[in-house]
Amino acid sequence: MNNTPEGRKAKRAPIKARARFREVGSNPYEVEIEDLSATGFRMSSYAKPRIGTRIWISLPGLQPLEAVVRRSEGTSHGCEFINPLHPSVAEHMQARLKG
Repeated sequence: MNNTPEGRKAKRAPIKARARFREVGSNPYEVEIEDLSATGFRMSSYAKPRIGTRIWISLPGLQPLEAVVRRSEGTSHGCEFINPLHPSVAEHMQARLKG
């Protein structure tokens, strides 16, 4: 994949979606997804997952996806998918959930 002008591996797009979030050994709860790319997403949550934590996120219409928390600042958390989305799936979800 080519790097974007922001130095990212994939184009991210603002979206607005509710998703189910779960850490190992915890019950799932809802979070707000604020942007999405083929390689990851940014979510808002009052819970504070630690950087490096493996999580699962269930986006509307997709099976749960495994990711790792890469950054956390206040209620905003950046996560990277373990297995990136296919670019066409990412584009479809970006268009469907456009913010």
